[in-house]
Amino acid sequence: MKKLTQFLLITTLIAMAGCVSVTTYSNRNASNVKVIHDTIKVATLPADTLTYNLPCQIISIHSEKPGKALLFLWLHGGVHDQKIHSFFKHPNHYDNCAADDSVIHYLRRHGIKAIALLPMCHKADLQQCVRWIDCYDDVKYMIDNLVDKDLVDPQRIYVAGSSDGGRGTWDFVAQHPEVFAAGISMSCSEPQMTKVPTYFFNTSDEDNCTQLVARLKKNGANILDYKYCPQYHHGGDAALCTDEMLTEYFSHILPNSRP
Repeated sequence: MKKLTQFLLITTLIAMAGCVSVTTYSNRNASNVKVIHDTIKVATLPADTLTYNLPCQIISIHSEKPGKALLFLWLHGGVHDQKIHSFFKHPNHYDNCAADDSVIHYLRRHGIKAIALLPMCHKADLQQCVRWIDCYDDVKYMIDNLVDKDLVDPQRIYVAGSSDGGRGTWDFVAQHPEVFAAGISMSCSEPQMTKVPTYFFNTSDEDNCTQLVARLKKNGANILDYKYCPQYHHGGDAALCTDEMLTEYFSHILPNSRP
């Protein structure tokens, strides 16, 4: 009953017009969070309140380790006719791929100090496609907030997403290469020219982008790997986020970033 009451309170806060920030510690349940006014936070984060313009989930991984954490930003996919996302799991058409879970589990297993940031973008067009580029300023505010608090290494900020989140990943790395060390785009068909090391996977439900990727790479796009996966359906290409691939992904460091 206590957990149910807490969950209902959290979802009520998300529906409010004011700013809401959601944080969790180490897992996706609410057992370790407490509500303070319109903000949820955990003891491992700074004492001052983190309040953002987008509902978000923050997962602190191996916070006991010294030094700054890397930041993993996950962009969720489309919402169809949903008016608002659920609290801990987005009811998206790709969600069974659990790509965000697999990356977070990788960080835990390998003992990497990290903060995973999972914002919820409410900007959509008439077809209910998520428009992450319209939420970029709010997302960047979250990133800057964590960097300014010396929680996050600005040279190690990584973005990934699936479906509309995959398109958002392309928008972010193409338009803001000074922010991201590397990107992973899955289950979309809209690769872009980018200087950021980017991994690109899609499935039989999207276009085969082999020729388009070849043209982009010929013109200098930093697409390190592209795989068209006709054996998978939408979201299934998350299976390509193997330990070997993620080790390479997180090895990229953004040069010339602010200290």
